[in-house]
Amino acid sequence: MIRRTVFYLAAALLLLGCGSTGGGFKITKPMLKLVVSASKKTPRDNTFADSCKKRIAVHYAADDDKAKVVDIYYAPEEIRKNAVLIDIHGGFYVAGRRESNRPFASVFLKEGYNVVLVEYRLNDGKRDVSDELGDCAAALDYLAANSEQLGLNKNSMFLTGDSAGGHLVLYMAEGADDHSVPVRPKLFAPRGVLVNCPAYDFASFANPKAFSKGALEWFIGPRYADREWMESMSPRTFIASYKGPLFISTCTNDFIRDQALMLMADCDSLGRQAVFLDIESDDKNVSHVHNVINPDLPESRKVNAAMLEFMDSLL
Repeated sequence: MIRRTVFYLAAALLLLGCGSTGGGFKITKPMLKLVVSASKKTPRDNTFADSCKKRIAVHYAADDDKAKVVDIYYAPEEIRKNAVLIDIHGGFYVAGRRESNRPFASVFLKEGYNVVLVEYRLNDGKRDVSDELGDCAAALDYLAANSEQLGLNKNSMFLTGDSAGGHLVLYMAEGADDHSVPVRPKLFAPRGVLVNCPAYDFASFANPKAFSKGALEWFIGPRYADREWMESMSPRTFIASYKGPLFISTCTNDFIRDQALMLMADCDSLGRQAVFLDIESDDKNVSHVHNVINPDLPESRKVNAAMLEFMDSLL
């Protein structure tokens, strides 16, 4: 309960900071740490995913960096579909772990989808989002190149991501079709993309009126003041490049709800169809990426059921 309360207080501060236009109030690095440290934790209890056949910490890069791994979970054979959901976690670019999404993965494993949880190197003030995108591209290309050996159907690979992970997966999908995207997979192509409470307009986060220099350097990296670079790393810059199926979810308590609304508005202006789910709830538990961190909530079940319907319709 304390952890959840700290998260809501910190998220409120972050929301105020993102909308700040002056007055001296800024989100600092310690404040931001409250958000990312309270947002997710690795579940200790066993989940359905733990009971499934699996390959844990499979390296997707030649350097064997322990942060460059994937966990592959296989749905029970009697219900297994010839499809896979690849999940890239969020955490404001500086936190989060793939293991935290095991309960979320369990939802889809129970419905016959194989699930891959991707790990990547986090920002630390020296690395930045281009490094995270590079890791994600390497992971996706590894899965595509080794799909037969891994028992995965490369023609039915869906991508999902929450929060910052929504940024990463949408950018990867854009790059799969557009060679001008600076960091992109070369072998991978998604069957569909599903984003939950996504970060979308990355360039808008580099706001010195809202964040201290230390906070900006930590979660964005040393190039936060380079507007051209920020836009080159933003999914919004290349949204016209992705023409495939898209699912978007958010909720009234999502402190970056405006990002999902902006994404949907851009899709509308492009004449691009997307499944859009905006959950209304007074329950404070139904907040940012609720369907990922707490999939047992009724509202979370609604989102995840819609995700399954979206993917099933494309098989």
